[in-house]
Amino acid sequence: MEPTVIRVRLNWTADPGFLGLYMADELGYFAEENVVAEFEYGGPNVPHPVQILAGGAADIGFGGLAIIADAVSQGDDFVIFGTRLQEGILGISSLASDPILTASDICGSKIGATPGDIVQLDALLTLNGLEPGCYDMVPVGYDPSPVAEGLVRGQINYMNSHPVILDFMGIDNVAVSYAELGMQMYHDLAFVNRSFLDANRDAMVGFLRAMIKGWEAAFADPDAAIDLMMNKWGGAEIGMDISFQRPVHDAQVPLMTSSLTDEKGLFQMDFDLMASTMWDVLALTGIENLPSAESMIDTSLLDDAFAGCGASLLDC
Repeated sequence: MEPTVIRVRLNWTADPGFLGLYMADELGYFAEENVVAEFEYGGPNVPHPVQILAGGAADIGFGGLAIIADAVSQGDDFVIFGTRLQEGILGISSLASDPILTASDICGSKIGATPGDIVQLDALLTLNGLEPGCYDMVPVGYDPSPVAEGLVRGQINYMNSHPVILDFMGIDNVAVSYAELGMQMYHDLAFVNRSFLDANRDAMVGFLRAMIKGWEAAFADPDAAIDLMMNKWGGAEIGMDISFQRPVHDAQVPLMTSSLTDEKGLFQMDFDLMASTMWDVLALTGIENLPSAESMIDTSLLDDAFAGCGASLLDC
């Protein structure tokens, strides 16, 4: 039987966040499932995967829950079938000498952020019974130098990278995730066009099984996975500093694991948690015509991928 081609749209350039995909390809896990996974990178000036999938140029993408839900509210028909990060990637970095440790510390402080950060930051404050916009927003880019230079008290960060950059700069810093501040959200969710899923469900289960095995292999041998990223998948070509990549990977591991993954395996989702707590957060972000969790989430692919196995597919 001819293999099923699955076009996968990634949400950034070569990155440790894709190590499991690299390993699944290299170790033949996709081929074992009779799947050909074709990867296309995103980047800072490339449309988000929700737009690419909506236009029919890809079948699977990865993204945040809010942007996927917003796309569905506007008519796209996406199905979420797993989550890479059990803890949301967003947080706040600050200096150890003047740390932001609680949501109330945000109020009255200069906070470095992009315009796109404000909706979720205000939702975080609302969940904590605080006034949205109670801070002085300072526009910043990706670089965490504003924190290092004391231009802001705190800066919205990516928990798997900004603290690592500050550490490399020799800055004594504190990073607190939104989850630690009371707003638990999954991130880097895997989603698919419903029409593709309906037509290729067995191949989708195979893709998911292969990808998870690839991530387990990356956890077991991160240096080999990083070498693939650098020398086969373009990391060296775009000038990535290899000395920075292992700490970034090490920082993402706790974000990918939880008591749920310990019990059931990587990429698992707690539907009840999503349909209650996480959907309450989505409602605070102002999405009109917010779709129901039931209409967007399908955990049965994970059930089928792990059928007859424990929490590890490599050991099955």
